[in-house]
Amino acid sequence: CCSQCSCNGGVDMEKYLEKLLLQIRCKKARPYIAEEIKGHIESQIEDNIADGMSYEEAEKNAVADMGDPIAVGISLDKIHKPQIAWKLLVIVGILSLLGILLQQSIFYQSGYSNLEPFMQEMYQLETESFVYSVFIGFILMCGIYFIDYTVIAKYSKIIGLFIITMGILLLAGFFGGDINGVRYSIGFGMFRISAPSLMFYVPIYGAILYKYRDGGFPALLKSIVWLIIPVFITFRMPNLIVAIIMMISMLIQITVAILKGWFKISVKKTIVSLWAVFMFLPIMLLFVMYTFHLLAEYQEARIRSFFSASGERFYLTSMLRTFSKDILFVGNSGNDVIGSLPEFNSDYIFSYILNSYGSIAGIVVVAVLAALVMFIFGASIKQKNELGMVMGFGCGMIILLNILLNLLGALGIIPPASSFLPFLSIGRSNILLCYALVGIIMSIYRYKDVYPKKIRASQVSFQKTINI
Repeated sequence: CCSQCSCNGGVDMEKYLEKLLLQIRCKKARPYIAEEIKGHIESQIEDNIADGMSYEEAEKNAVADMGDPIAVGISLDKIHKPQIAWKLLVIVGILSLLGILLQQSIFYQSGYSNLEPFMQEMYQLETESFVYSVFIGFILMCGIYFIDYTVIAKYSKIIGLFIITMGILLLAGFFGGDINGVRYSIGFGMFRISAPSLMFYVPIYGAILYKYRDGGFPALLKSIVWLIIPVFITFRMPNLIVAIIMMISMLIQITVAILKGWFKISVKKTIVSLWAVFMFLPIMLLFVMYTFHLLAEYQEARIRSFFSASGERFYLTSMLRTFSKDILFVGNSGNDVIGSLPEFNSDYIFSYILNSYGSIAGIVVVAVLAALVMFIFGASIKQKNELGMVMGFGCGMIILLNILLNLLGALGIIPPASSFLPFLSIGRSNILLCYALVGIIMSIYRYKDVYPKKIRASQVSFQKTINI
């Protein structure tokens, strides 16, 4: 025993932890490492006492068995250190550069010479706004990255209530206007919020879900209320696409939470019931609103055109399908995309890419977007911290669903829907939303080897207990 004590200088557990934790450069990792090491030592102390040792002797032997605190600390420091998602940065950088080049090419192509001066000025302003939004987006992404997603999660309910409040103001038409009956945006000077901006609520919802874990059925009901409110608001704006994307994304999140055992309930029955209700009720609600003329006139016209294969939406779908047939492997198809398609630099940007540069350009764009989605979901699945996992899934679903809707609509496979191609479509709200979501993913990836599976308030304060 004496030889073992001399190896550690006769230090007790508290001093051992102090020396060990001084080797850990990431301060956020210290309390979790301290709790883990303390747990190992206390377990060994119990075993030693069971073997007949006194407490003092059992503690000294348990500490000695852990090894040199400096060597152990250095080893743990290599494991528990922040990581930078370089691959994600490269992917976002490529998409950002592609977006800028794409919007610049739209503005400078010869077709603009035939446009009215005010139209040329409008496209110039949109191009300049796109570049400006990319710059602001990078700053926003870096800001969220350095804030740490656990800090965002700590104030998730406050942030969620703020987003809901902005949605209510948008719905009511305060501080903004509407276009064709749709609430477009609200703003206070340069600060503006539009319907797509509300999708940032989805990763915040993941953090709200985490706060209700281990709460049983009442906690599940509260989680569902937090889901229903923003979906109802966006549905009533009306912005059906945003409502659907938010609803499906949050249903995925709550399904993951149920599968992970966050709520003490029947897993299979709850998941089946949840999806059945949320898939059935919106259809019934839409039917009732259409039957009793509670929708705007243009929305009823779109529903009729969808089921009767007629009207503007069907016309656009037919045109997009026709354009798709003429696409070359490389080069311009000859189709007048600019003169024929509305929002060709936003909703139908992929159709513009295919018809202007050929299918090879479309394949490259899809490949980069696929790499983005795969990285986001891969980082979320491999994330051992469950808070980071469910927030990451929310970010991934927002980006994935917008990509799918935009690509399928541009190819004429589904009726055109108001969506965007991440980092490529114009629209300040869309661009900033994408960078904000990537910022959360980068923060999650940064601390993937720092935070444990569960984060508890007691672990946050443990660092003070050991005087580090």
